[in-house]
This record gives sequence, C-alpha cells and structure tokens, in this order.
Amino acid sequence: MFSSLSDIGKVVVFFCTAIVLSLITISLIPGEGVVIVNMFTPLVATLIMQLIVTGEGAAGWASLGLHRAGLRGWGLALLLPLPIFLFNYGLVWLTGLGTPVAPDGGIARLLFRLPIGLAMGTFLVLGEEIGFRGYVLPRLLEQGRQQAVLISGLLHALWHLPVIFLTPYYHSEGSPLIVTPLFLLTLTAAGVIYGYLRLTYNSLWPAAILHKAVNAYWDVFAAFTVASSPLATEYLGGESGLLTLLPTAVLAGWCLMRLRSRAGMRPAAVTGS
Repeated sequence: MFSSLSDIGKVVVFFCTAIVLSLITISLIPGEGVVIVNMFTPLVATLIMQLIVTGEGAAGWASLGLHRAGLRGWGLALLLPLPIFLFNYGLVWLTGLGTPVAPDGGIARLLFRLPIGLAMGTFLVLGEEIGFRGYVLPRLLEQGRQQAVLISGLLHALWHLPVIFLTPYYHSEGSPLIVTPLFLLTLTAAGVIYGYLRLTYNSLWPAAILHKAVNAYWDVFAAFTVASSPLATEYLGGESGLLTLLPTAVLAGWCLMRLRSRAGMRPAAVTGS
C-alpha cells in the first residue's frame, strides 16, 4: 500500500484507474448495457484505492459522505433541475424547434413512474458520485473549495469521454466538435452544483439525488417533446445543450461565490468526524 501518497497523487491514480476500468468495460460489455455498467467504474476505482492502493481505514470510508443522510438538502436536490428544464424546453417549444406532446402511455403513467425511477436511479448514480464527489472532492479541498468542485466536475466530465467516443449509445447524435465541448462545459458546471450540495450538507446523498433528478427530468421533458430535428435537443435543450448549459453555468457561478464566502470551513463529513 502507498499510505504516503499525496491527496493529489490519490486523485491522479483514482482517475487513471477509473479510465482504465471504463475502457475495459467498453471492450467487454456488448450493447447499450455498457452505459449502465460503466457507471460503476468510479465506485470500483474507489474500492481499489481504499482497499489496495492507500488503505486509509475508517477515516477514508467516512470521507465518502455516505454515513450522513443530509435530509435538509433532499428537497432542494429534487426541485433544482425543474426551472432549468422549464427554461430550456420552454424556449425549444416557443421557437418551434420542438412541439409539446402527450407522452406514450399518457401523462399519468409517466408521472407515476417518475418517483420510482428517482429512487432506483439514485442508487445507480451513486456508482459515479461515490467516486467523484465522495472520493475525489474531499482530496482536492486543500486546493480550495472553488477549485475542488471545479476540478472534480471536470474530471467527472472527462471520465465520460470513452463511452461517448467509443460507443454509439451516449450522445452519438450531432458533430463531436460541437457536442463534446458543450458536454464538458455542462457537466463541469453541474459538477460544481453537485459538489456544492455535497459540502453544504456534509453528505453525498443530496448530490446523488440531484444528479439523478437531472437525468430523470431530462427524460420526462424529452418524452413531452417532438423535436423538429434530433439536433435541436442535442445542441439546445438536451442534457448538455446550450440552453441547458447557460442556466447551469449561472447557478454554478452562484455556488462558487457562496463557497468563496465560506473559505476556511471544512465540513465534518469530509474529515470523517
């Protein structure tokens, strides 16, 4: 074990491990299931770091933030994506780039399935959140809170690139020269917000719930929309479209300002006390 490895060294080794695991997953798992299986590679990378590479013990496990529920942040995490998607899909509808329609199976069925999907999906996204907001973020705090949430968000975005470039199942529509920068910027900004909730509520759970809520509401609004072109949602109203990036970046900027005002504070969940 490399118990003397610096925090930055741990982050570098973790990220390289997660990328290698992602590449192995892509090479071994056929079909669309690779996207779901790949979500767990940051979790596996975390386990490798904790159990094999560094062996940080109880303090290392506590730093992941799973032992605190952070209940006060759950409502905010569930509601925060709604105004963003109302803004971007509202503009898509108003401009005629997309038409609002009743989803297949009816609105009632979709809304009934939403809370079930949120509950089950939160445990899926934990595979990513344990890695990037649980393991990586606390080990970047010595660089400053603002830098920590930005870097962890960027690393999370970059970790997606193998599944984007090497499979046809994730953001495959549109020009990579347009989709990739939009995706990296949006995911980095979203990571700032996830990190802000992680640090504010001393818990990983609000960040994981927000992460899943973003995915779930994106699916809901997409189900309500028939786009004039698939590129209208990919470039504008989708998960990393320009109309999603703009309000996400504004909110991320607010989070960075709030973190700056609280410089010097170190949350108990991160220290493990």
